[in-house]
Amino acid sequence: MRSRDLVSSLFWVGFGLIFTIGGLKHGLIRQGIPGPGALPFIIGLILISLSLMILIPALIQKLEKREKLSLARESFKKIGLALLALFAYAFLLKPLGFLLTTLVSLIFVLRFIEPQKWTTVLTFSLLTAVAAYLIFAALQVELPKGLWGI
Repeated sequence: MRSRDLVSSLFWVGFGLIFTIGGLKHGLIRQGIPGPGALPFIIGLILISLSLMILIPALIQKLEKREKLSLARESFKKIGLALLALFAYAFLLKPLGFLLTTLVSLIFVLRFIEPQKWTTVLTFSLLTAVAAYLIFAALQVELPKGLWGI
């Protein structure tokens, strides 16, 4: 783990907290069904959990090595690309629909922010987007249909 893992994971923990707090403010459950704050709350918790999975080992390694925290240019580039992906996701969600937007966003993140093999990128992105869609459909959460009408 590198020192920049500390900075990026702390950033994403903070971003996850914003989602979680916003979800709580909008209400998690209304009349026995998920409220408008349920999805942001769950996404915030997932984001915090994943960030902590990077933060804790990075902190342990940092304490062991006692190295100085340095911010690399590449870290800022990755943070910028991740923010761009989040804003693009929010902007394109309604016109393109949940399934297509999620698929394209995952492909972008896995290929350009943290480069993986194309087979890994396409397999993981497709399976994750479809699984998320099926879970939300089972929970009867209304998702944007977009171009595909699904």
